[in-house]
Amino acid sequence: MSGSGVSFGILSSFDHQSNDWTSYKSRINQWFIANDISGDKAKVKKKAILLSALGESTYKLTSDLALPKTVEELEFDEIVKLLDDHFTPKRVGFAEKFNFYSATQVAGESHTQWAARLRGLSAHCEFKNLEEALLDKFIMGMAAGHERDKLFAQDQQQLTLAKAVDLAESVRCARRAAAAPGAAGPPGDATASVFNVTKKEKCSVCGFTNHKSNQCRYKNVKCRKCGNKGHLRKMCSSGYKVKYVEEGSVDEENEDDVLTG
Repeated sequence: MSGSGVSFGILSSFDHQSNDWTSYKSRINQWFIANDISGDKAKVKKKAILLSALGESTYKLTSDLALPKTVEELEFDEIVKLLDDHFTPKRVGFAEKFNFYSATQVAGESHTQWAARLRGLSAHCEFKNLEEALLDKFIMGMAAGHERDKLFAQDQQQLTLAKAVDLAESVRCARRAAAAPGAAGPPGDATASVFNVTKKEKCSVCGFTNHKSNQCRYKNVKCRKCGNKGHLRKMCSSGYKVKYVEEGSVDEENEDDVLTG
């Protein structure tokens, strides 16, 4: 340890019921390095630190694993091997590959998280081409959607896992932005919505839209086609389709109807 007697970092205790041994072993080794505890002469100190860091139930378990010897009789490396053999599960290659190939992206899992989980699942698969296996499974196991469709269209010779993750995230972000409140719709939508809002009901008498039928000055004029009052000839439904009249246009027939009505 450093000459000042000050230790660097925080070394927590290890309880096998709530902690992962592999992660803890990595952390304690880094703590040894940070505090300059290394070399064969330091093994006695390492053993004392490790044993004192074990929780009560874990210390009892380690003592049982050491039988017929006591933990005090074992070297540091022997204690670590005991814990390695006990806490590290035996890996079977094809079983690990089965877990890898059967995995799929779950709801709420980002593409970055999905790729990271696949890397963890591939740790003991011993693939001959790890990156190719990861890329294939990343795309094949993705949730159905635009992101996967986009990747299906890519040149697989030019695609890497990192590029696939970036592309999928870009498509996801674009979709989220497009779906956000206030996002602009396809071209023409804004114009169509304006016309839908401002479209007025046309007068059944003359066809204009700047007044209602009961306010039309032609409401008492006779139709020159059917002879009935209440509409002009161009609005007559007898024998042909009702005609729309552009607002503000001059219609000579209207004047003619008024004069002869």
